[in-house]
Amino acid sequence: MTIRSSTLPITLGELARIRPLADAELHLADPARGVQQVVLAETFDRLRHCGPHVLVVLHDEAATGGWSLAAALHLAWERNLSAVVVSRAVAGSSSTALAERLAMSLIVIDDDPVDVALRLAGQVSAPAAARAQRQARLAELLADQTGIRGVLGVLNRELQGVPVALVVGDVVTAGQAAALQDRPQTIRIEVEVHPDAERSAGRLVAAVPVPGPAAVDQVESLLRLARPALQAAWASGRLDAAARASHEQAAFGLLRRLAGEPRADLAGEPAPIEVPSWTGELGWQVGRFNRAVWLAPMRPAGEPSADVTYLIRASWQRGHGTWPLIAEGDGWISWHSDTDPDEAGPLRRTLATFRDSAIAHQLVIGVGRAHHGVAGLMRSAAEARLAAHAARESGPGAVQWFDQVGAAAALAWLPTAEIAQVAELTLTELMGARDRAVLVQTVLAVLDAGGSLSQASRQLGVHRNTVLARLARARQLGLTYDEPGQRLALHVLCYALTALWNESPSPIP
Repeated sequence: MTIRSSTLPITLGELARIRPLADAELHLADPARGVQQVVLAETFDRLRHCGPHVLVVLHDEAATGGWSLAAALHLAWERNLSAVVVSRAVAGSSSTALAERLAMSLIVIDDDPVDVALRLAGQVSAPAAARAQRQARLAELLADQTGIRGVLGVLNRELQGVPVALVVGDVVTAGQAAALQDRPQTIRIEVEVHPDAERSAGRLVAAVPVPGPAAVDQVESLLRLARPALQAAWASGRLDAAARASHEQAAFGLLRRLAGEPRADLAGEPAPIEVPSWTGELGWQVGRFNRAVWLAPMRPAGEPSADVTYLIRASWQRGHGTWPLIAEGDGWISWHSDTDPDEAGPLRRTLATFRDSAIAHQLVIGVGRAHHGVAGLMRSAAEARLAAHAARESGPGAVQWFDQVGAAAALAWLPTAEIAQVAELTLTELMGARDRAVLVQTVLAVLDAGGSLSQASRQLGVHRNTVLARLARARQLGLTYDEPGQRLALHVLCYALTALWNESPSPIP
């Protein structure tokens, strides 16, 4: 038989979320502890006759001073009571410390104990009504929130011990990432936030411990209650983000035009570009040293959609709301400004935080050098884009700094697909061989090592004789890598083929 949460005994954690305990000072040893009865104990004799799952409100003789509360806590521990409620005039720091040592829940109130006991008794006897009261209170709190993070903050405070997150695809947009972690004795609950037909459909995910501080269907009902507030916050955020993105896009375009205009002083030397005053309205400080960052997809597919840009912007700006993110070509550009060109600490921390999102969205990241002013920003952006192309060799989430790329970045711009077509026409026998991938990889390793078979064998992890055998077979199939006149062209062919095959699950036919 399934017992619904409306008929289950109410827990301490649930009582703590509604009045009269919502305003109390709580020291809960176990929020999941059930409460089946409320007793107003005026004497110690009454306290001695209480059993488990009883919440006791101390009054009169049982609450006359610190010694009486200490005795009451010991009795409550012996009788395995759910919790002890006492007036603030009686409780002190020593009482709180004793309750913690005994692992006994202690609740300190400011209201009249008799009135509190009567209200608690009504809530315990009618758990469904108490839970409805809790939902009404939660609805009021949610109505005051205007942002996604605010809504998730209310949910996570309300459901202590139950992490909640807003997830889009596999990316946690807001809330606690612990909601997606696989943990034993945990039930995962998911509530859709947008209709399935929407491309940006998200879902609220909660990880409920079993046993835990709340029933599974009770958590689900609270998530559903939060859905309208979250949808409204999402829609508002999308509008604000779209307006901000359009503003930044136009502003960056103006800066690019400024950097491209020829300027000279009276002596004919290049004049510095004056930073427009309106950049300050956007929170930009481009008059300092700027280090650009380029976010690029592993496999470019044209201009990114507005939905994807919104999600990546939310992840990128988490904790750095003033950092721009501008859709540019097939990726996005941002930058960090600082008075010290060598200061990259904030950027490194942001890149570390963004790594999971970059992997989930199949992105790579390029970082340019720090250059001063508007012209320096454009130069750093060009460097970052070049570095991002080079980062594709390392897979999703890779970060490549331009300082470490050098001239090898030129290889990232090779049209590998077109070069592969050339190989199909000029190396027909090789491209028809089943072992073509390992042969090309071996020739590439030898060429990269300047012809050293020992270095190539170490790189490939095979014996030197194996390398010799592969080279002999490659030569038989037309890959004459050791002819000086063809070495450069064959080196480029091998690089392009290897790069293309590494991007595919299997070599191209």
